[in-house]
Amino acid sequence: MEPTNSQTQALYRLCYRLTNAIYPGWQYKSIELIRIDERTGNLYVLAGNNLEFEIKRTGGYEP
Repeated sequence: MEPTNSQTQALYRLCYRLTNAIYPGWQYKSIELIRIDERTGNLYVLAGNNLEFEIKRTGGYEP
């Protein structure tokens, strides 16, 4: 299963924000894992300090 175009764009925005490229005052967060759930088609992102994000097929994401 492939991510949708909306998911790919949301993933890029999320990774950009997590890696401190947009907000220099924020602490850098490492990205540990990115995985697609074959059952739902949602992307899951695990980042430093136990941050978890789910990117839905529409491109919306939430912690």
